[in-house]
Amino acid sequence: MKSVTASIDKIALVLLSLFVAQGIAHASADQPREMRFKKVMKEVKDPPASFRPAPLWVWNTDVTKEDIDRMLNEFKEQGFGGAFVHPRPGLITDYLSEDWFALYAYSLEVAERLGLDIWIYDENSYPSGFAGGHVPAQMPESYNQGQGLRLEKMNRLPENVKEYFLCLKREGDAFIDITSTSDRYKETEGEYYLYKKTYHGRSKWYGGFSYVDLLYPGVTRKFIDVTMSGYEKQFGKKLGTEIKGIFTDEPHVASPGGARWTPDLFDLFREQWGYDLKTALPLLDETEANYKQVRHNYMRTLTQLFIDRWSKPWFEYTEKKNMRWTGHYWEHGWPDLSHGGDNMAMYAWHQMPAIDMLFNQFNDTNPQAQFGNVRSVKELSSVANQMGYTRTLSETYGGGGWDVTFEDLKRLGDWEYALGVNFMNQHLSHMTIVGARKYDYPPVFTSLSPWWSNYKRLNDYFARLSLLLSQGEQVNNTLILEPTTTLWLYYSYSTRHPKVMEIGSNFQHFITKLEKAQVEYDLGSENIIKDRGSVKRGSFVVGKRAYSQVVIPPMTENLNKETFKLLKAFVEAGGELIAFSKPTLVDGQENAALERFFADNPSLLKSYSDASFGEVIDALSRNDKLYFTHVESDDLYHHRRSYHDGELLFLVNSSLSDTATGTLSIVGQSLMEIEGMSGDLYDYPCERKGEFLEAGFSIPPAGSLILFSSSSSGDKYKVKAGAIEGDKNRINPRKSSIHKANTEMAEGVRMEAAGPLNIKRLQPNVLNIDFCSVAIDGTFLTNSYGDKNLYTVEAASGLYRHFSIDNPWSSAIQYRQTIVESDTFKTGDVKVTYHFTVAGEIDLKGIRLVAEQPNLWGVTINNVPVSPLPGESWLDARFGVYEIGEYLKMGVNVVELSVMPMSIYAEVAPVYILGDFALESAPHGWILREPVTTLRLGSWKEQGQPYYSWDVAYSKDYVIEDTSARYTLQLTKWKGTLAEVWVNDAKVGIIACQPYRFDLSPHVREGSNKIEVRVIGSLKNLLGPHYNQSQGIAGPGHWNGVHLHKAGSDYNLIDYGLMEDFTVTSSMP
Repeated sequence: MKSVTASIDKIALVLLSLFVAQGIAHASADQPREMRFKKVMKEVKDPPASFRPAPLWVWNTDVTKEDIDRMLNEFKEQGFGGAFVHPRPGLITDYLSEDWFALYAYSLEVAERLGLDIWIYDENSYPSGFAGGHVPAQMPESYNQGQGLRLEKMNRLPENVKEYFLCLKREGDAFIDITSTSDRYKETEGEYYLYKKTYHGRSKWYGGFSYVDLLYPGVTRKFIDVTMSGYEKQFGKKLGTEIKGIFTDEPHVASPGGARWTPDLFDLFREQWGYDLKTALPLLDETEANYKQVRHNYMRTLTQLFIDRWSKPWFEYTEKKNMRWTGHYWEHGWPDLSHGGDNMAMYAWHQMPAIDMLFNQFNDTNPQAQFGNVRSVKELSSVANQMGYTRTLSETYGGGGWDVTFEDLKRLGDWEYALGVNFMNQHLSHMTIVGARKYDYPPVFTSLSPWWSNYKRLNDYFARLSLLLSQGEQVNNTLILEPTTTLWLYYSYSTRHPKVMEIGSNFQHFITKLEKAQVEYDLGSENIIKDRGSVKRGSFVVGKRAYSQVVIPPMTENLNKETFKLLKAFVEAGGELIAFSKPTLVDGQENAALERFFADNPSLLKSYSDASFGEVIDALSRNDKLYFTHVESDDLYHHRRSYHDGELLFLVNSSLSDTATGTLSIVGQSLMEIEGMSGDLYDYPCERKGEFLEAGFSIPPAGSLILFSSSSSGDKYKVKAGAIEGDKNRINPRKSSIHKANTEMAEGVRMEAAGPLNIKRLQPNVLNIDFCSVAIDGTFLTNSYGDKNLYTVEAASGLYRHFSIDNPWSSAIQYRQTIVESDTFKTGDVKVTYHFTVAGEIDLKGIRLVAEQPNLWGVTINNVPVSPLPGESWLDARFGVYEIGEYLKMGVNVVELSVMPMSIYAEVAPVYILGDFALESAPHGWILREPVTTLRLGSWKEQGQPYYSWDVAYSKDYVIEDTSARYTLQLTKWKGTLAEVWVNDAKVGIIACQPYRFDLSPHVREGSNKIEVRVIGSLKNLLGPHYNQSQGIAGPGHWNGVHLHKAGSDYNLIDYGLMEDFTVTSSMP
């Protein structure tokens, strides 16, 4: 090894110059942004479609024009700006066929009429790269060359040694390649390192093929050609105009086993580093000798290959088409690097880089968390700043569960926007939830969600944030190097070194504390620094950003050669370098020049610990635009943007329990608040302190505040209701706070209602029958317990398995029409039977049955055939409704669904009973009882409505004598996704976030007023999961593994309802 390393630096520098030249050649053109805030404000009330959220629009059925019309009109009504057409499991329409493009064309036609933007999603499901099976079908070498090398260590060569791709033998501290001469060593004991190729396995998820090798030459070009040629032929110049861009989803270079490999890896490695990776391969698993150098060089080579062979072809294609390439990688895996060596490096090649933020779990300590993961979002925003990209997308909320509330949606979105996201992409908007599709990572952003009619309010809010936080510029003066190349020293595809997670956790802790201390900074990728770094006028320049301060974080051991060269020049030019650790390696090797650099500059080194963190903050928080004092919160985040005419500040409190208070000082002449939910402008009280304006803030849990400090003093706006102009309480929160002032307003004079509280359920009650029996040709399916009473998920799987297949609509994607064409069953008399018990005095005439796919299944109730009501559906357009009341009886009733012969579409699913009844827990599920005559305050499920997911109205009459007074509605204890406020039978607003109050003043009239609160539940109680106790996460697996029918009282359900009566108070205006 030592004999070849002398030439490495020279070769690496030659390659570097080529990479840099290539990077500059492919740099994206400047993206326009508006720098005049006054001009931006003209669009804040109603931002254009381009700033509005656009969901992943899931095509997961036999798509029709009616589906397209319905959903695009719904999107428009609820304030979306467009949609990403997302093929997904369940898709029946042939992907990339003439039918596909005809339907896509129709979507464009409807979207253009509605003023919506339509985007392309580049894959049939995910991960991107295989084009729904078309790439491996047309290019076998994309998958059949091998993608990994798995090590087997032996003391003696096996008889089948010729089956191994590479054979090495240890000779002292080195390894020799004996692959071609292995016969000579068959009888010789020794230390042998044998490598077999590994391959991505075939899977129905990949249309019966396997995933492809994105590092193999030409694979990405083939993927682009296969995916885009149909769009080019069909739409031509609409690409880049009507079709805005392309979303890619989780492409990766993971190994199917052992070290990641591709056929020309060894040749490329030798060209770049000057030595043979083959004979150094054991050091990717063993920790000896020069293993850090080998691992660093190996990971850097893989990273550059991923960029060159995946990112650059797509970037070049979209640049040529004037489109934006967006989408995300496996950013939540860091510090695990198995899916890619450097996420930040990939973002540089996306005109709109992106991440995903899934689930409804906030965790700010785990470096692999979703929400709460500061690093993940700061990587995104930092690259956007450095590359000059205006938009940054987040695929948000997926798998958060049916029970996410508006407060959850706002809180999570606020957090990622404060850190740098400015394009909301909701995950997911399903076209249908037939069969297994209802378990596909809810929530669902369509009209089936009970809160849907109110969702425009949140879409308008995030549209305003997207506008405000994408224009102007975020200019941070501090650059923190991300220690990814240090991780390379320890990373192995085969073994897990504890140092990897230790470094990752330490870095996560470091930057999260900085973020919560309101330090403004960008993160730096050494790969981007290699391509776009320089030192100019005493600043450390990365692309379009110049930093006066660079930070080496704790536990950094390595710097790339290019990074060290620039840091040295930066210090020599008078730049401020702060090192919280002293790296000793350059490109994985001990480096004397680096050692001398720190020896000659001992003042650069700073200690870092929780005890010394105050000194760290002092060193990093110098800011001539903004500073904070007296902050009382551990969950406050901020985002500042500079405009030519002032500074925009977005403050977020991510706590669900505590108010965030403090004082801010911001440069400017006058201060205004932009009310995010309405777009209205208000004066914000402050005091002048030299060049700064000082103002207090008090942000309730899950709350936010948008301020603009104008460089001119001429702008005057009205004072926000509940605040007094010049109010010292808002200037100095240590004396009081907005929260306190608002509380006093709400605690004015409590009004007495003119009558009792009336409570009314506004839709029929519902029973979900989720256990059934399945008979095929008269023989019942049974589970592992020998029970024929099966959970519907288990029943669906069992039915398909009986015919030797898996459910193709949940565990597979369809290559061409292979699934549809397999619907050739000649036999299989399938009968699915459901039971429910009527045990109370119920008006049976109003009882209805709901069953999925009425066009497929024949339905009987107590052996009487029934037909679906023409033109009627419930919950989903493909759920049929049946009148069954006249056929019901006291006791056990039987619903039977049948199909003959078996059909590929015959997914077993729950059926539902609708009507006016109550439910009572039974040893297995529920029984129908007489309806509750008078609902009361408290949980719905405790009053016989366990599955009820919609709205319940709570109303009282109040007499208003003085319409000039202020009237405030206050909720205390309640549970719902949100609450609607109605006055005199007209909806006037919603309550979703703390402090759970609403100003009634503009809506009341003199005399009697009906004040009504409608609490809205969620589909969690209807659709589950009912047997899994996980919180804040829901995916297909959370409905699996259910074998025994529990008592209804044991179901996992939420206590929705108004637990305490609402109040109305009056106060002076």
